Amino acid sequence: MTMYYTELDGAEPTVSIQVKGTRYTFTNESLTRLIEEKDSVKEELGQVQRKVKSMGWDVREFFESRKDSNNTDDICCTVEDINELLRGLGVDQLTSTWSATVTITATVTGIEAPNAGEAQELLDDAFEVNLTIDGDVWVDDINVQSVHAES
Repeated sequence: MTMYYTELDGAEPTVSIQVKGTRYTFTNESLTRLIEEKDSVKEELGQVQRKVKSMGWDVREFFESRKDSNNTDDICCTVEDINELLRGLGVDQLTSTWSATVTITATVTGIEAPNAGEAQELLDDAFEVNLTIDGDVWVDDINVQSVHAES
């Protein structure tokens, strides 16, 4: 590392440092800001280190409390127990996949057609079902129950 101190006539003094072939030039203000940021990052890193160490103790306590009391290597816990630990650590929980049967009831108005039969045909092919979360949807049946003129 090579360090230079320069001051041009009338200009603010600067400090230049060359590290691995790259030269960095700082004013008094930018050097102060860099040192303050370093201190802030150092403090944040300390907080993260303490949190990780605490998480490690939480994990150890989780398993220690579930060890078999017969001095075997068995540890007994449920998915619910594990999810409680994961929630406490602030990470994603274990999940299962779920299925559901859903009934959708809708009222459609304003269909323009010359007669009820054509309105029925329009409606029979007009519905789509979209799922806005991860998962798959299969539509087993869409049944237009009745078509009547609006008053």
